[in-house]
Amino acid sequence: MKRLYVLIILLAAFSTSIFAKKDPNAWKSEKDVRKQYSVFKENLNYWSGNYVVKSAQLDEFYGAMNDSITRFEDQLHERMLEISQQKQELAQRQELVSETQKKLEESQRLQNSISVLGMNLNKNVYSTSMYLFILGVLILAGFVYMMFQRSMRTTRQTQKEYEELKHEYEEHKKTSLDRYTKINMELHKTRLELQKK
Repeated sequence: MKRLYVLIILLAAFSTSIFAKKDPNAWKSEKDVRKQYSVFKENLNYWSGNYVVKSAQLDEFYGAMNDSITRFEDQLHERMLEISQQKQELAQRQELVSETQKKLEESQRLQNSISVLGMNLNKNVYSTSMYLFILGVLILAGFVYMMFQRSMRTTRQTQKEYEELKHEYEEHKKTSLDRYTKINMELHKTRLELQKK
């Protein structure tokens, strides 16, 4: 018996859903265009393989669709304007970034350079050239020192030889003077002796 009641209730619910009156304006409660179309299609009368729709109902649905399309077109136009504005802002910001990058590179170049005799030189180039200059000066100083030492050795040797030669000359002069004096004395003695005779 319970089964019979359940079966009758199910048949009644099924038959009412099959023979339920379709609401031709049910599509208006939907927000999405696709759902509106599917609800509109479900609520149409179907007869002999064709959908039957009243002209006023079709015009109303067309107006709603046309309004939706117009609204979408307006939104699309607004979005396109926003995209255009954003592209302009992006271009300005990219230009600003490019300008800032140039300033950064110039700042780094100035930070990594030093002004010498009115020229901006890279610090690495400047330090390398200064090290090479100092090394060159040290090599030149070493060369000059070696030349000085060699010259001093030659000068000392020459002075020593000069002193020896001077000493030898003085000695020779002294011996020559003694000899000259002796010869003159002998000559004088001999003259005196010859005069005495």
